[in-house]
Amino acid sequence: MAIPPSKRLSNSTETTLSEVETTRPWSDLPRDLLSPIANRLGLIELLGFRGACKDWKAASSTASAKTESSSDHRPWFILYGENSECILYDQLDKKKYTINVPELDGATCLASNQGWLLLSREGSIFFFCPFSRARIELPSFPHSDLSGHNAALSAPPTSENCVVCVINRHDHLIVELNVLRRGEQTWTKVNYDCPENVLGVVTGTTYHEGTFYFLDNRSKLLTYAVKKKKWVLYTIVDSSSASTNDCLPFAYRTNYFRNWDMKRCLELGEDVSVSTCGTGVRSFSGEYDMVINNESIAAVSKEIESPRQLKGIWIESRFLQIPPNQSW
Repeated sequence: MAIPPSKRLSNSTETTLSEVETTRPWSDLPRDLLSPIANRLGLIELLGFRGACKDWKAASSTASAKTESSSDHRPWFILYGENSECILYDQLDKKKYTINVPELDGATCLASNQGWLLLSREGSIFFFCPFSRARIELPSFPHSDLSGHNAALSAPPTSENCVVCVINRHDHLIVELNVLRRGEQTWTKVNYDCPENVLGVVTGTTYHEGTFYFLDNRSKLLTYAVKKKKWVLYTIVDSSSASTNDCLPFAYRTNYFRNWDMKRCLELGEDVSVSTCGTGVRSFSGEYDMVINNESIAAVSKEIESPRQLKGIWIESRFLQIPPNQSW
């Protein structure tokens, strides 16, 4: 017996009904599934993940885009200096991204450590993560002009053990260090008699086991032990002429920007000068940290009267989040 046309079910109708029954929006994925996914994402993927919807953003509340598991862990580079628009460069994948970071407009970077930047801008000094926009204000600094200053920190600013040291020249005879421990509201000044012909311009800073290290541009190293309040000045020599006990506890790179031909990677013209803020990178093996020194790259053409003066920051690509009530 034939089925009347009005009661027949076509294949297309069956498929459509099946699709309606099985299709669910991505936002319905359970939190216990979303969070592990977010924790495995790199920086760019995590930013896209968080922008999908409110539930996905909430599920990524602990994600940091930490990439230390990579066997080829390299810092990223932020180019800024003309307005709030910045160029973000992924050194490993050789990709450029444009990001808007108003906090970097007119700012000077004093230090870059584990994804945190120590910035000076419009009379204030603060820690800042440019990817999450997390910000931690610090007490007023003794100097209003922080050009020529460099800094190092013992731990991330969210750690109870964080100590910040900002170094600069008081004059041609004295080095000045301003120290601030987590929770303190006043900077402590420490001076060290060290003429300019002994210690040059500080270009690299780091911290290791209770001691701050300050490297200059003339193979000199000045250290300051926080608890002992002790200064020591060294001369850096080739490793072949040093004993094992005298070796630096980290590797350092003096021309990282130049050696990686970053002007070409960023497609910068000959009329551009760049001053960079270095960073410290934890090695994959865990044996040594690598310190990338600050650099100053002049415009190539000397005939240019007013070269573009840009700034750059080497930074670990981390998405750092803090509680709403987080303070120094």
